[in-house]
Amino acid sequence: MAAFAIPDDITFQGRPLPTWQQVDAQMMLDAAASWIRSRKPDIAPDDPNAKLVSIQVVKAALVSERYLGLSSFSKTTGEVSRSGTLTNPGELLVFTDFHKELLGIPFRAGPVWSFKVGDY
Repeated sequence: MAAFAIPDDITFQGRPLPTWQQVDAQMMLDAAASWIRSRKPDIAPDDPNAKLVSIQVVKAALVSERYLGLSSFSKTTGEVSRSGTLTNPGELLVFTDFHKELLGIPFRAGPVWSFKVGDY
């Protein structure tokens, strides 16, 4: 099945992805679509929330790709310092509870009970 978005849908500060990054983006968009469909098989192929979630997840993966494998990073140039801690080091595509809520995928386990006759 096709992805919900195409690499041309992904921009960084209004600029399109460079050509060399479009292949990676397409593979990630396909993987995101596969993840979504495995959890919500009846989702429409043109679902706008699925498109939004796919773009957000892939965009976050592309931005953090250079830090893949790190749990934190730091860079100092002159008097300017930049540092950060990655929330999910080692994960490429991260779907948050918000993404799952947008897609209508349960993200918290519901209560489970059993009241069998004579089992109390």
